Amino acid sequence: MLVSRNWLQKYFDTPLPFGNELAEYFNAHAFEVEGVEEKGDDTIIDLDILPNRTSDALCQRGIARDLATILSLKMKSDPLRETLPAWDKPEKFTVTIENEELCPRYMAGVVRGVEVGPSPKWLTNALESIGQKSINNIVDATNYVMFNLGQPIHAFDLSLLEQDSEGNRNITIRLAQEGEKITTLTDDDYTLKATHQLIVDGISDEPLALAGIKGGKRAEVTDKTVDIVIEVANFHPTNVRRTSKDIKLQTDASLRFQHEPDVLLPAFAMRDVIALIEEVAKGKLLGVVDDFTPPVENDPIDVTLPEINSTLGLKLSKEEVEHILLRFEWEFSYDKNKDEFAVTGPWERTDIHIKEDVIEEIGRMYGYSNIESNLPKMSEESTRINKNQYVTEIIQDFLVGKGYSEILSYAIQETGEVELANHFASDKAFMRMNLTQGMMQALDKNAHNAPLLGLTDVKLFEVGTVFTKKDEKLHLCVGMRPLSRKQSKADTELEKDLKDLFSELGAEFKIKIIDGVAEFELDTFIERLDAPEEYKVHHKWDTDARFEQWSAYPFVLRDIAVWVPKGVSNEEIFSIIKSEATDLLVRYDLFDEFEKDDRVSYAWHMVFQSKERTLTDEEVGTIMENITTKLNSTEGWEVR
Repeated sequence: MLVSRNWLQKYFDTPLPFGNELAEYFNAHAFEVEGVEEKGDDTIIDLDILPNRTSDALCQRGIARDLATILSLKMKSDPLRETLPAWDKPEKFTVTIENEELCPRYMAGVVRGVEVGPSPKWLTNALESIGQKSINNIVDATNYVMFNLGQPIHAFDLSLLEQDSEGNRNITIRLAQEGEKITTLTDDDYTLKATHQLIVDGISDEPLALAGIKGGKRAEVTDKTVDIVIEVANFHPTNVRRTSKDIKLQTDASLRFQHEPDVLLPAFAMRDVIALIEEVAKGKLLGVVDDFTPPVENDPIDVTLPEINSTLGLKLSKEEVEHILLRFEWEFSYDKNKDEFAVTGPWERTDIHIKEDVIEEIGRMYGYSNIESNLPKMSEESTRINKNQYVTEIIQDFLVGKGYSEILSYAIQETGEVELANHFASDKAFMRMNLTQGMMQALDKNAHNAPLLGLTDVKLFEVGTVFTKKDEKLHLCVGMRPLSRKQSKADTELEKDLKDLFSELGAEFKIKIIDGVAEFELDTFIERLDAPEEYKVHHKWDTDARFEQWSAYPFVLRDIAVWVPKGVSNEEIFSIIKSEATDLLVRYDLFDEFEKDDRVSYAWHMVFQSKERTLTDEEVGTIMENITTKLNSTEGWEVR
């Protein structure tokens, strides 16, 4: 977010630092600085506002409030601490909210007699300093207040709203109908889903705006506009984010709404935008509709001085903590008997919920650079062995020793009993209810790539949590997929390996194998075990192993068999094959050898693959022809 020093200076009598000096204060105590630019007599700083602070700090006022705390300065005015007026309701104008969860607050201010035209120079300069283009005095006023306070605002042309037979007008906030369309201010058309929220003309039911995202063409403010309706509202963050993502439209408004600004903020923005419009466009306020139920006040957060110091690794005194809280201008009290602070964060800081939030803010203002790096004290007590982890490691060691590889499959899948409230996609909507589904997918994928590893069987296992409506359980799933023999023979081997495993664990399980996969619940078994007194699991690591990047391109398989006289070794033959195969030969395996009369036949599987491109059949065919020609040129040798 771009921040203007001159804009921030309006909040202070004391001159603020310039340039990099100002940026350093932000870097050390608040936000990462991504750039600093001098524009005339102004300094423009680009700040990276992290998600936990976007509800209050995506605006100049929020940055000024943080700067006041950092520099221990008094703000000469704070628009969020000033008194709100008591507005009358406008005649013959109402608001209807169909779903208060999706729209907790909607304010509509009716102003008559505005003169739409160019903005004054100071307003144009302020917006241009943070990269915004001036449009007209009405739109500029709404944008200025949004960038100043963080509350999106929109204006409609009142004359373009329909009236009923008695001259009444209404704005309704409702969900769109499936397939309903809207044309935005930029002449872009969008087709909506039934989950998208609209602002509509309550008389004609025609869409006026995409709630929390962008205004529509239907009631656009133009140079002919005389009477306006000012919309200042609060919309559900998840609904705004989903709608914005669905229609691929992100705006300054949607960015702010999806990070949940406080429901009290609209009234302060309404006050300021009305005053600014009256200043730059004249007009007279007829009244404000405010559909809203005030929220319950937050309880103070209790945090002790030892908790603060223990978490931060400091030795702050009561007076030092009080000084920091006073710089924040937060309400707090201190209980001497409990050595405890009761802290109430300001209403606009929707990120302050628990004691750790308060402690983080104290540490931030104290300065992380002032906190010494010290290793934690090591406990002299013996560490208690985690039984679940202990048994899991026995399973891992045993199965790896039997040639199995461990996998970690996705816990979020297409089907299940526990549905996610905010799922990522239609095929990732449920928590898994078993490990078998992921195991089957892994066996299929690994079987396809097995030739690269020279495997005759794919052998996998997983230890993981599964989720049902009743509870969560730890499961073990083991699978085997044969590549050169029948599944029944592989199942017999799998059953034997599992019996050996459970014998190692000192347990008996009824083993049921379906399509080469067996799954077991471990929790009940582990509960019956005595707590281990000493750690006996020993990993055997291959210290010579090195990681090599896999190719993203498909491989090509070829087989070759050669008759040679007795006494010729397979190594001698393959040295010739390898010399002709080039570096595209990435794996080879001798899979057959037999004698007949005075000759021996050797046969190899060969895998060709490139790290730069997809190989063609013609390219590999040429290599095989060269190998065949070379082998056949040796007396007594014959490629079969």
